[in-house]
Amino acid sequence: GKPSCRRAGHCMHGEPVTASMASQPSLKGWQTWGGRHAFLCDGRVMVGPDWGVTCFAVALTTVLSVAFWIFVCPTLAGAPLVTSVGMLLYALTLTLLVATATADPGILPRAPYVDDAESLANASAERFVEVRGVTMPLKWCSTCRIWRPPRASHCTECNVCVERFDHHCPWTGQCVGLRNYRYFFGFVLSVCSLCAYTLVVSALSFLHALAAALTDATSGGDRVGVALDERPVPAALSIATALILLCVCPLLCYHCSLTCRNATTSEEIKGTFADRANPFDQSCPANCRHVLCRPLPPSRLHLRSAAAEELGGPMILRNDGGGGEGGGGVELPMAAADEGPPPLRTATLPGSEGKRRPAREQSSPDDVPV
Repeated sequence: GKPSCRRAGHCMHGEPVTASMASQPSLKGWQTWGGRHAFLCDGRVMVGPDWGVTCFAVALTTVLSVAFWIFVCPTLAGAPLVTSVGMLLYALTLTLLVATATADPGILPRAPYVDDAESLANASAERFVEVRGVTMPLKWCSTCRIWRPPRASHCTECNVCVERFDHHCPWTGQCVGLRNYRYFFGFVLSVCSLCAYTLVVSALSFLHALAAALTDATSGGDRVGVALDERPVPAALSIATALILLCVCPLLCYHCSLTCRNATTSEEIKGTFADRANPFDQSCPANCRHVLCRPLPPSRLHLRSAAAEELGGPMILRNDGGGGEGGGGVELPMAAADEGPPPLRTATLPGSEGKRRPAREQSSPDDVPV
C-alpha cells in the first residue's frame, strides 16, 4: 500500500524504461510507468503528481465543513436537517474529487518498441483523419511514440498523452480528459453548491446575531462588533465561502459553455477551431448527453498486467498501405473512442516519405477500430 513515485521515463529504481525492461515478466505495467504518477496498492490506485495539493484540498474542505457543522448549524432552527444537507454536499464533493483524482483520464499507452529512426521519420510525416467532412491532422508524440488521435494532447505535468485532453487540474492532481471529465464537472458543481449552501446558512446565522444585537439596548453602539464577538465562525465562513465562490463559479460557467459546444479548454487555448467549424459540435442537448451521460469507454491501461502486455499499447493499429514490410507502412492510432457517432477515415500516407496530399479511405462506421 506504500505510494511509489518515479520520474518520467524511469522505473522504480531510476533506470530508463526500455523495451527489454518492459519485456521482463517480473515487472508489472505500473512498475515500468513512464509518466509522473504515483501508485498505491500494487498499481490498483493511480494518482497524479500533484497529489499533495489534492490532500490539501480535502483537508481544507473538511476543516470548513466541520466548523460549519459544529459552530453554525446548531444556531439555527432545524439544526439536524441543516447539518444533514451540509454533510450530504460534503460527501458528494469529496467523492467526486477522489473519483477525478484517481480515475484514468484516458491515457494512451506508449509504444516503447518504436526505435529512434522510425520516431524521427514519423515526426516529419503527415497523417490526417476526416471527421464529418473536416480534415484534421494527427500529431506524432515523440515522447510516447504514438500518433495521437484527434483531440488528444500530451500533458507536460503528467508526461502522458490523454484522449480528449481538457486540462491538467492541480487541485485534483490529475489530467482531465475523456474518462474523468464528467467527474470533474460534477466536482466543480458540487463545490459551488457546498459553498453556496455554507455561505447562505452562515450569513443567516450571523444576521440573526446582528438582529439580536440591534434590538438589545444594553449592547452599546458597536452592534456589529457584538455580533462578531458572539458568532465569529459564521462571519468567517461567510467571507471564506464567498471568496471561493468568486473563483469557482466562473469556472463552472466556463465549463458549462464548453460542454454545450462539445469543446475543450485545450482547444479553446490553442484556437483549434478558430478558423473552421468544430465537427464534434452537434446540438446543445446532444453535446451534453455525449460529454456527460454517454457510457465511459474502457481504460486502455492494464497497470497490474505484465509490462510486456501493457506497453506497446492496444491503441496501435498497423496499416501497411498495401506495401507490407518495407513498403512504407505506418502505425496509425485507433479512432478516438470518445467521438462516437462520426466515423473517422484514416489517411494512408507513407511514414518516411515527404509531405503530400492526404489520401482518404472511404470507410463505414464498422471499419473504425475500437
